[in-house]
Amino acid sequence: MQATQRRFIEQRFGAKDWYGRGPRGRRMVKEFGFEGSELVEWRLERSHRDEGTKPPSIHSIWRHDEAGNELLAVDAFECASVKAAHDQLIEILGDLESPLVERRTGKNQIGDVSFVLNDTMVLFARANIVLLIRNAGRSVVKVGVTARVFDKALERRIESERKR
Repeated sequence: MQATQRRFIEQRFGAKDWYGRGPRGRRMVKEFGFEGSELVEWRLERSHRDEGTKPPSIHSIWRHDEAGNELLAVDAFECASVKAAHDQLIEILGDLESPLVERRTGKNQIGDVSFVLNDTMVLFARANIVLLIRNAGRSVVKVGVTARVFDKALERRIESERKR
């Protein structure tokens, strides 16, 4: 991403308020992956971890109905730090072409920092993990509830790793 585009993204989404900071210090998730049980009533159709990307990424498709009309694409990025996760957020925000993407704050926030496009796409970071959840099927699915479920699963994973 060019420096001018990055500055624009940082200014538009108020990065000075969240960049490089997590609310609970240095928490990390290592060897992140989807188990398939994260979403009740959804089935993990396929998941592929790509170690060749920087940061390593997981691309997955989740199916809700038998016909395959309700699909979600969930991409996860396992970053080296909170700051690296926020860099990844900025990179993804730069790739999104809609002017309707907005930052969520307050009690509607998911993760440590989150961005939404109506209720059809959620992008958020929790500690060093970035998740991008979006519709991938014929039928539009509201993704806010799904994003909260993934966020709660991440919180539990972080807490269990902290206790080790």
